[in-house]
Amino acid sequence: MPNNTAKDAWRTNVAAVIMDADGLILLGKDHGKNPFWHFPQGGVNENETLERALAREIWEEVGLRPSEYTIITKLEGLRYKYPPSHKKISRWTGQEQTYFLIRCKSKKPRTNLQRSPEFARTKWFHQEEIKTMLFPKFKRGVVQKVIHDLILQIPKLTAGLNPPEKKTFKSTQRHQMNRYLVPPGKKLKLKDFAPDDKSLFQGTKEEALIEFDRLRNELQELQKRLYAQHKHKILVILQAMDAGGKDGCVKHVFSRVDPQGLHVIPFKKPTSEELDHDFLWRVHKHTPGNGEIAVFNRSHYEDIIAVRVKKLFPDHVWKRRYKHIIDFESMLAEEGTIIIKIFLNISKAEQKRRLDARLQDPNKLWKFCMDDLDDRQRWDDFQSAYQDLIEATATPASPWYVIPADRKWYRNIVVARLLVEKLEALNLTFPEPKFDPTKIVIPD
Repeated sequence: MPNNTAKDAWRTNVAAVIMDADGLILLGKDHGKNPFWHFPQGGVNENETLERALAREIWEEVGLRPSEYTIITKLEGLRYKYPPSHKKISRWTGQEQTYFLIRCKSKKPRTNLQRSPEFARTKWFHQEEIKTMLFPKFKRGVVQKVIHDLILQIPKLTAGLNPPEKKTFKSTQRHQMNRYLVPPGKKLKLKDFAPDDKSLFQGTKEEALIEFDRLRNELQELQKRLYAQHKHKILVILQAMDAGGKDGCVKHVFSRVDPQGLHVIPFKKPTSEELDHDFLWRVHKHTPGNGEIAVFNRSHYEDIIAVRVKKLFPDHVWKRRYKHIIDFESMLAEEGTIIIKIFLNISKAEQKRRLDARLQDPNKLWKFCMDDLDDRQRWDDFQSAYQDLIEATATPASPWYVIPADRKWYRNIVVARLLVEKLEALNLTFPEPKFDPTKIVIPD
């Protein structure tokens, strides 16, 4: 469908009333001083159908693919004139619009590709909040029609339709993730945390991959804001038995995070120089700065676990380290570091399967270490040491989560969900520019 020509002076246009799974409606605006909001909209190109133009505009402005929403209905023949000051007035009198009501398959889907300067800021509004005063005066006649004929009719228009696709997590509320939280000051029994639990996920392993893909996208976008805002810092500590999945967790969960704001530190056996200093000396320099995420693959907790189980030093050495670690993490938290400590909880049977797999796979044989067999003989000692350590060092400012790790896909999805929730709670935003971008002219 071609755009109208200068002869009749009306530009053919499509617009979208985007509704999420909870009925919230998406509006956007630019980063300038313009106080008004608008629906995603754009002109129809020559030989382009309205539906094709709609899909293109929604993707370009807010980053939603057609597979992520359903078209409910459309409202045609709406016109508004451009004001005399409008930059397009020399070509067209105004726009002739078709408004589409679409429903997303999830709650507040990711909508921040920011490809369009006109839709650089977004907000989800309740239906009753959509008022004509939110929009420029010259559009308010059309908006009033849209409110009356589309938005107020949503209950009728969606009655009897299949419900939107539900998230595969039973809930995204934090109290659900607290299933794996170790309450500070409470007696801990690791056996109460089943390594093969998958109670927070509904669906198949294949469906989990779809949910995990969505969570990685969310984490990617949140980390962009974290880095740009340069206000908060995140420390993720991963501990586990041998073959517990620390490397795999890091590889998959953080695969889409910008490496500029991510630092992964694998702590190995201390060097002679490190042994000449206090045990936290090698750790402190790797803690995150503002805007950064630091991931400790093993950590200062090895200086209790390994020392205790392998009897590397007298008992009084590792016992006093509990207090040192609590004080250290308390200082980090008071200085603004968000600390997330994760114990990947693997069963002894699953560890055996993974160690056997390393021996049989030439590509994984390099990961096998003879010390793993010695440590496996001390399985119960390690479990007791971890149980005591997690119980002793779980604090409100530095909590421990015991994550089921027998299923790699479930481990990944839960860790990703946990990190997304922690970052969402910070209300991260891109910093406001210290200049008016509408007044910047890039020279030719």
